[in-house]
Amino acid sequence: MSRQPCRRIARTLAIAGAGLLMGCQATQFGQAPVLPTPPSSLNFSQIQIDDPAAQTGNSRVSGLQTPPRSVVRYQSPGSGRVQSLNDFSYESAALNQAQIQAQQPQAQQSSRVAEVILNGNVLLNENDLLREMKTRPGRFYDPDKLQQDVNLLWRTKGISRIKGPFLENTPNGVIVTIEIVETSSISEVQFIGNRGISDAALRKHTDLQDGQPLDVHQIRMAKTKIEDHYKAKGFPRTQVEIMEGSDTGDNRVVFLIHEDEKQRIWKVDFEGNSIAPDGRLKALIKSKPGIMKVIGGLVKRNEIEQDITRLTSYYRSLGFFNARIGREISESNDGRWLTLRFIINEGPRYRVRQVSFIGNQTYQPQQLETLLEMRPSEVGSPEFNVTKMNSDVEALRELYGGQGFIFANIVAEPRFLEEPGLMDIVYKIEEGKQYYAGEIRVHYEGGTGVTKRTVPIDRLSVRTGDLINVQEVRNSERRLSASNIFATGGPDGGAPPRIVMTPADGSGATQTASRSGSSGGSGSRPSRSSGSGSRPSSGGSGSRY
Repeated sequence: MSRQPCRRIARTLAIAGAGLLMGCQATQFGQAPVLPTPPSSLNFSQIQIDDPAAQTGNSRVSGLQTPPRSVVRYQSPGSGRVQSLNDFSYESAALNQAQIQAQQPQAQQSSRVAEVILNGNVLLNENDLLREMKTRPGRFYDPDKLQQDVNLLWRTKGISRIKGPFLENTPNGVIVTIEIVETSSISEVQFIGNRGISDAALRKHTDLQDGQPLDVHQIRMAKTKIEDHYKAKGFPRTQVEIMEGSDTGDNRVVFLIHEDEKQRIWKVDFEGNSIAPDGRLKALIKSKPGIMKVIGGLVKRNEIEQDITRLTSYYRSLGFFNARIGREISESNDGRWLTLRFIINEGPRYRVRQVSFIGNQTYQPQQLETLLEMRPSEVGSPEFNVTKMNSDVEALRELYGGQGFIFANIVAEPRFLEEPGLMDIVYKIEEGKQYYAGEIRVHYEGGTGVTKRTVPIDRLSVRTGDLINVQEVRNSERRLSASNIFATGGPDGGAPPRIVMTPADGSGATQTASRSGSSGGSGSRPSRSSGSGSRPSSGGSGSRY
């Protein structure tokens, strides 16, 4: 083999060895390993080979081996430093490559969570806290999820402060450490100054127990609950002070109670009432003297305010929409007795000028107006009364319910006029669909179901094909309850029997209506159809007929 090809082979091998050796440089701790630099990326102009044999011409190459005295020099770009790669071998390059591959798994493990450590928790269970966290050993480390876990710990009841998280990089991964500062636990709950109410009753209303975490907000709420409980028991001016437990470092809760004398109502008076006597108004309120001035009659400030609302509602139900009611409280010298006086300004009483109807299609307004108790007449305008207005609404519902409009919706709406003392009432009617009776069943509770199905059906005044009459259904249910067929009201009995109807389909309802005639605006009840004498279909067993 000639010397020229051998020199080219030696030059190629030397360049390849230089690339591998430059890429296999040892990495510093904490830096990512550098992969070997491929020969294609080397700057060949910076590589110089000194071959003494080439100068003397006496060297011989055996096979493909590099001349032993060849020296390869490589100058790194920008550094100006010349590196000498003598005694290069493929075995050393392969060894360096294996070291680099061994370091790569350690770089991947450093991005995983090796351990999560919680310190400082004594009352809180560590497993319960770790169960709610998303950062867990074996998972990839995610700073966003770790921040979510910290926020979750902040919101956990029983934790007052969080320190950290602290991170530690190890060859096995990241160790996350979180310091927890728990809230103080209640070692004792004490009440000082209470004479009228026992400690056990106060403890029950505060919901505070020994050993639970001390929550400052809960302690303040307990103070309010104690004051409200005292007011409900007739101590309206009792004040409560928190001696211990208002700071996060406290472990005892101490309430100092400034208890006053128990107050009772001595007398209740009314002033300015003309439409109703004192006895009628006393029956509406709950603040009144006790029996023999001893049993009951405790002063409850919130109940007095509720009595004002009750009296106002009563006056407005009678048409006194401008009524104003106040109260005056006077105490005895020792503060134990209280006299309550309600001052009433009734104002004018409103009268109904006229009534009108909206949405009625089956009946004319004149027909509906004859059913109203509170309607204008030749004598004059009637005084407004909410009881009579509700009675008129019920009368209109029964009228529509007797003609198959079982889902008719009727609402009375008072409307005030510019002229004081006068008002109108508008009845809004939604008639809905007219229904006919289809399948009829009797439902009851109790008993063993030995009665024949025809026995309760014979006592019904409603038959299949009839217009559903709500009033007749109610009368039939009352007759069944009074017939003693079903054991209702006794120790083994159940609720009164109920009549359940399935409305007939559209075709059957249309045929029946054509035979019985339209109720239209006549106001008369339609006659029974030709099939009214037929027995209602029944089915089921046990508690159904």
